[in-house]
Amino acid sequence: MSAESLNIARRKLNEALDQKSTKYFGQMKLWFRMKLTKEEFDAEARKLLNPDQVHFHNEFLLALLNKVGGLAETSITIAQERAISQSKNVRKHKRSSRTSEKSNFDPVDLGDYLPPSSPQGAGSDGVKYAAQEVFLPDHALVVGRFMLAAWDVGLEGVDDDAADIMVVATQNFLKNVLSAVLAQRKGYKTKRAFMYDFGADMPNMWLRNTAKINDPRQGGRVEIAEGSEGVAPRCPPTIDEMEHAAALEMAC
Repeated sequence: MSAESLNIARRKLNEALDQKSTKYFGQMKLWFRMKLTKEEFDAEARKLLNPDQVHFHNEFLLALLNKVGGLAETSITIAQERAISQSKNVRKHKRSSRTSEKSNFDPVDLGDYLPPSSPQGAGSDGVKYAAQEVFLPDHALVVGRFMLAAWDVGLEGVDDDAADIMVVATQNFLKNVLSAVLAQRKGYKTKRAFMYDFGADMPNMWLRNTAKINDPRQGGRVEIAEGSEGVAPRCPPTIDEMEHAAALEMAC
C-alpha cells in the first residue's frame, strides 16, 4: 500500500480521535518499543473510539501493517513468549511447593516443559524485533519508528531510502565503536589506515625492528651480464632472507 493511502487513513483517524490522538499515538509508540503486543494496542485503541469510529482505526492499522511488514507476526511471537515464560513460572512455583511437602524425588514428565509448537509453512517464521534476534534494527522497524517521529513534527511521512541509510549508518557506527574498543585492548596491524589482525601480539618497545633495514623491495642484488647496458630487474629475495624477515617481524 502506498504512503498516500496511509496518510489518508491517518488523517481520517485524527479527525475521529480529535483530542485523543496524542494518547493513541503514545500507545502506538509503546507497541513499537515492544512494551505492548498488537492485540494489547488494538484493545487500548478501541477504548478511545466510538463503535462507529472503530473502522478508522482498522483502516489505519491495516495500511500501517502493509507498509511496515512483519509487525503483526512479531506481536504474535511476543505474546507466545510471554505465555511460555508465565507457564514456566507457574511450574517452578508448583515444583517448589511439592518439594517442600516431600523430601523424596518425584519424576517429572518432560513433555510439560516443552514449548507449544504448531506446524508452520515455509517462510512463515515472521520478522522478529532486533532485541529478540540480538541483531541491529531492520528496515521495517526503522521505517515504523521514522513514521511516528515524522507525524509528531507534522510531516506526512518518510522516504524508505532514509531507513536504508539509517540501517547502514548504524552498522558503521557500531563497527567503529567495536573497533575502538578492541584496539584499546588488543594488538592489531594497519595497512593504508585499515586495521586488521586484531589480537596479534603487541610489539616489544625495547627491541628495534631491523626487518625493514634490508628490505629487498627497497633494494636487492642485481646481476648484470657482461656487454649489457646495465638495465635488469633485481633478484627476488632468497628463502633465507624471507625466513629471517618473518622471524624478525614475529620477534619485534
